[in-house]
Amino acid sequence: MGYRIERPAELFESVRYNTKTTPDLRGAMRKKVEELETRIAEREGRLQRIRDEYQIDPERLATLVIQYQNKESAFVSYQAQGGSPRDTVVPAGVIANIIREREMIDSERGQIRKLELVLRNLPESELYNDPRTGEVKSRQPLHQLTDDELEYLGF
Repeated sequence: MGYRIERPAELFESVRYNTKTTPDLRGAMRKKVEELETRIAEREGRLQRIRDEYQIDPERLATLVIQYQNKESAFVSYQAQGGSPRDTVVPAGVIANIIREREMIDSERGQIRKLELVLRNLPESELYNDPRTGEVKSRQPLHQLTDDELEYLGF
């Protein structure tokens, strides 16, 4: 015999899984920054291998990207690429891959900047009034995170 749950969200109303302390949050954020830096290094390595394989120097890359992104032309000849004297033809998919990898690197660098900004501004302690005595005391702050933030940080 099976069971049917009418409102599954009510099962977890008293579970406080989304409250984290500052040290927990700092550790997860530092780990995420390291993961992003590793991903950026891998992407840059792939880009360098592609550029070496197809003999793409910075001037040729700029010309090919402009040629690839030209929206006015319905047909682009990749036989005469960038005025390069080399015989290496660069497929359009390679240029699209380079552009996409660059966009991902820029996005990941933006994420790192945001994480570092939050890390710099996380308080180590917060002041509160003791309810019994009215005395001002210090305690470790607690942070409420959304499910998306928890997943992003790997909790």
